[in-house]
Amino acid sequence: MTAAFPISAVEAALASLFPPDVAVAAERVQAGQEGGLWPVEQAAINGAVASRRAEFAAGRLAARRCLLALGRPPVALPMGQDRAAIWPDGLYGTISHAGGIAVAVIGETGPLGVDIEEDAALEPALWPVICSPEELSALPGADTGRWVRRAFAGKEAVFKAQHPTRRAMFGFDAVDIRLTETDFTARFRLAVGGFAEGQEVHGRLAYSRGLTLAGAVT
Repeated sequence: MTAAFPISAVEAALASLFPPDVAVAAERVQAGQEGGLWPVEQAAINGAVASRRAEFAAGRLAARRCLLALGRPPVALPMGQDRAAIWPDGLYGTISHAGGIAVAVIGETGPLGVDIEEDAALEPALWPVICSPEELSALPGADTGRWVRRAFAGKEAVFKAQHPTRRAMFGFDAVDIRLTETDFTARFRLAVGGFAEGQEVHGRLAYSRGLTLAGAVT
């Protein structure tokens, strides 16, 4: 699906989600990129299936392009116990992949999160896992399955936008999300990690070539 269009189309949509001082990059997920991994990164995916190795490698390649855009040298980006990348001191980053594309975003001013999903409907069995009845009733469009996937992307972006010293695991029910075509607001139903009960996180949505991208800055 992704081979027929320039990767710059995805990067332009990605850049629209974040302030101009945040570096963004996208890479196609394809075999053969694992050779660019550093030893500590290679160790993190030993035994992984080929598709996972390719996604991991494309994400690290995109992340190192972000580092260069910020004037930073390329470095190894190990995987932490929660499977998120460990970023150099003073930097905040996030990686996501879907639809044969991996994206990375890195900034210097605070936590940020990104998610990329295929812009297609989720099956009804998953709707109540991701959204409460109140969230479902507030979705802005008639194509409920597609809007639930967009809600999923927004919640994933918020989950990733945690400060590395206060990261916590939480589920979809921790936040109440409200969306428009281009924006979303996630309100925390309870205190978790570095987030307070009632705290709101605002994010943006963008679309490119059959993909949905969600970005949040906290």
